[in-house]
Amino acid sequence: MMRKFNSFVFLLVMASGCLFLLWHLRYDDLEPVQQHSSWLDGSITHALDQRIAKTTSSHKRLDNTLNGILYATTGDPDPQVRQGCPGWLFLTEELVETPKGQEHIKARLALINIVQAELKTRHISLVSVPIPDKVIQVKNQLCGLPVSTQAQSRYRTWQSVSSNTGLSQVDLTHGWVSPGYWHTDTHWDREGADYAAKQIASAIQPLLSGDMMSMDLRISEQTKPRIGDLTSLASLDMNVPPFAPAVEQEKTTVLSVEHRGGLLDDVAPPGIVLVGSSYSINSGFIDYLQWHLKREVVQKSVQGSGFAGSLIDLVTVPAEQLNDIQLVIWEWPLRVLFQPLTDKEKHYLQQHGVQL
Repeated sequence: MMRKFNSFVFLLVMASGCLFLLWHLRYDDLEPVQQHSSWLDGSITHALDQRIAKTTSSHKRLDNTLNGILYATTGDPDPQVRQGCPGWLFLTEELVETPKGQEHIKARLALINIVQAELKTRHISLVSVPIPDKVIQVKNQLCGLPVSTQAQSRYRTWQSVSSNTGLSQVDLTHGWVSPGYWHTDTHWDREGADYAAKQIASAIQPLLSGDMMSMDLRISEQTKPRIGDLTSLASLDMNVPPFAPAVEQEKTTVLSVEHRGGLLDDVAPPGIVLVGSSYSINSGFIDYLQWHLKREVVQKSVQGSGFAGSLIDLVTVPAEQLNDIQLVIWEWPLRVLFQPLTDKEKHYLQQHGVQL
């Protein structure tokens, strides 16, 4: 019964959106669309696309209104975002199965073997940090939201297929702080970022040489609103409850590093590089990591890096730029494991003779 109601509300909202679009198109100059030739050469679709794009691009409020109604009535505001327990949003991408996932894993294993070999010739250690999916780490907040078998076994699959690569890895699945993730965001919250940084630091300390540094990490008592990326993705970011989840509050961190020596003394370059995704950029993770290591870390992470985007960027720079690096920390979200290869990954593999 509830499914039928949700479907009815969805169709009602979509119909309202179509009526709104037609209402705003009624005064447009549609003469090219009405010409017989435009139906023959295909220009009708081009003309309509331009007018629809012009009409809808300036109506962000409409998107928020329609999706807000969907959120308030059905809990599912957008095909890319699903609601679990009240106020908890999840990325649909983490829930569903990706076709031909095993083929993509096989190619990515070949990629990692190539990268490891390249770094080994330069005497650089590589440590992998696969980030478990939010739907797995906070599964007690799903409230019945279905998770595909592929998604449930993603971490176990990676452990199995990567066991023969010799790749050093950090496990973040055990002892995880709860919840460790923002309600309306795909990323760690401050506690999750701190825990991940502590686990990574503990795992890589034996691989490092050189003195530790004096550091001071301060967490602000003041907070600021944080609009989650899932809230924005679902076009709910202009809404208030009950037409959107409540906005969360975030504290900020400030890391101070004391460099030894005078102003004119040479300062040794950091020997640790972090190549990761948006997880490494959000929630103060880089500050927590340096704090637990008592060493500086060079941030080379990139938003939307996927599986190996920022890692490929690093290993393809001129060799002399890697001379001072001892260790590369490679962070990547597990949800991309089964996804099709990016153009950057394909190009890198083809450059090294891998047939795709």
